[in-house]
Amino acid sequence: MSLKPYYTATRGSEKDFLRDIKPGDHLYVVNEHSDRGKSYSEWIVTNKRFLGALEVKSPAHGGTMTAQRLLRLEREVLTQRPSHLPNRGAKDRHDAYTEDAQRAAKLVGDLHAMEASTALSEHYRSLARR
Repeated sequence: MSLKPYYTATRGSEKDFLRDIKPGDHLYVVNEHSDRGKSYSEWIVTNKRFLGALEVKSPAHGGTMTAQRLLRLEREVLTQRPSHLPNRGAKDRHDAYTEDAQRAAKLVGDLHAMEASTALSEHYRSLARR
């Protein structure tokens, strides 16, 4: 079964969500910040279970929770990266003085965040195949 573009915290959608996800899948949540606007955070489905539900893990901070809890807390989970929003997990650790340097630093941060999430996803896909 393929993933839908998004799942909402309704009984039917939650049931579909828990049935459709598998280890290694990327999940995205849109975050609202009063001072910075919108961004997204990424979660990877692991092969671990807690009370029967698959766990998800954040590549940005390493936190875990069940997929069911993520959906219920956030009210909507996307299965496609929202490319129009910045990634909350992509850290910009550079003091850039020019606009071009700031843009380059942001691209590097985004690339590192994507590499970390891809590596985590592949790890859990390989564990699920065993």
